[in-house]
Amino acid sequence: AAREPRKRWPKKREVPRNPLRQTEEIEGSPNRDSRPRVRQVFCDTAQRTAFNFLALCASGYYNGTVFHRNIKGFMIQGGDPTGTGKGGESIWGGKFQDEFHPDNTHDKRGQVSMANTGTNTNGSQFFITYERQPHLNNVYTVFAKVIDGWDVLDQFERLPVEGAAAAKKRNKTRPINPPVIRSVTIHANPLADNNIIYPTKDGPVQ
Repeated sequence: AAREPRKRWPKKREVPRNPLRQTEEIEGSPNRDSRPRVRQVFCDTAQRTAFNFLALCASGYYNGTVFHRNIKGFMIQGGDPTGTGKGGESIWGGKFQDEFHPDNTHDKRGQVSMANTGTNTNGSQFFITYERQPHLNNVYTVFAKVIDGWDVLDQFERLPVEGAAAAKKRNKTRPINPPVIRSVTIHANPLADNNIIYPTKDGPVQ
């Protein structure tokens, strides 16, 4: 019998979109009774950012980190191992470039974006929107969305912050009892499954 021709990747390593929508669980909430939040990472339209985030998750980088900034009606931010909002690096060390796509916008509650301090300064910090924030489009890289555990996000938004009593100005939006990410469970990693690797922060995929 004739053998089927061997399947080969297109030259640009483009993979059909559906297989590259990946799911992971964040185990961490305001109280131990709350269920985990489930997020879907856009491995098709934000590949480099997804690679960075999933690699950090797999390495345990986020375990024990807190959500240090919370603004009702806007967003909650975390991913900084120092817990101050000033730290965090990418999986390559340092910062990496922005990655915008017309399908990835801050158009609804539960969108997940990289936090930055200017153009091409992505590291490990990320935020989750409480409402649509169109003014953030093409400024912050959207790379995932919440698909379950909405009750936990509701609890996050209700968390009281230090406010005017904060000893430091930057802590005015810090939760009095910051939620902690205890662990991250990656259910599937289509980038790894398809041998899609970004060995450097600004080089080509291999």
